[in-house]
Amino acid sequence: MKKWICRSFSVLFLVLLTGCGSSVSEEVEVSAAKPVEMEMSVEAPVEPSTESEKVQEEEEEILEQTAPPEVELEEESATNGYLVVIDAGHQQKGNSEKEPIGPGAAQTKAKVTGGTTGRTTGLKEYELNLQVALKLEKILQERGYEVLMVRTVHEVNMSNSERAAVANEADADVFIRIHANGSDNSSVNGAMTICQTRSNPYNGELYEQSRALSDCVLEAFVEKTGAKKQRVWETDTMSGINWANVPTTIVEMGYMTNPTEDQNMASEEYQDLMAEGMADGIDRFLQR
Repeated sequence: MKKWICRSFSVLFLVLLTGCGSSVSEEVEVSAAKPVEMEMSVEAPVEPSTESEKVQEEEEEILEQTAPPEVELEEESATNGYLVVIDAGHQQKGNSEKEPIGPGAAQTKAKVTGGTTGRTTGLKEYELNLQVALKLEKILQERGYEVLMVRTVHEVNMSNSERAAVANEADADVFIRIHANGSDNSSVNGAMTICQTRSNPYNGELYEQSRALSDCVLEAFVEKTGAKKQRVWETDTMSGINWANVPTTIVEMGYMTNPTEDQNMASEEYQDLMAEGMADGIDRFLQR
């Protein structure tokens, strides 16, 4: 009996002790959780600040990336101060009406002719001339020149004196007239330039400049293209030269009646070379 009472008392004591332990552990867990909540509330505001810094860095990166194009635009707009007038010789339909070959001249000639035709390619001279003229325009603009085109389409009606007037009114530093040649002999080939003579009655005072321009363009042209060099032809029969009040040259790029030169001049690659050669010659003339 005493043993049963002792055992019962022991069991009761253990039950009471276990119940007290459970209450203590819950209090410890609750009290321990409170500091954790406080730490989280302190760290939370840091995140918006980090996001703000990221946005600012991204904005600065975008500004740095967009800055270079503005500098390039300023460089591209720069010019070297020279004006070149380009005349793509001839036009779709010639005009056989007459005009004086120079100011006050009694002698007359057709206002403008249609030009020659490629013996092999069938390309019209007025087409070829404009193709090369447009390439020359682009090259000169890239080098900082101001460029004025006498024509940019085939359907015009402009006499040679009217073409010279465009260069005169613009007070051009260079007036370059682009043509191609023809001959009854299909073996004839090569490039030449044309200017007035020293004794030209209309603008002989421009002979030195026009001759220098013609020399520079012809030399650079044959160097670039590898074409045969013919000569600088001095003549006072070209109304487009006689009416000009600025340094002028006519470039005869090659013979469309020669099969090889005809095919060469019709190709994009050779046209690029011809245009580059003319541009190089203009550079040399103005920088001499």
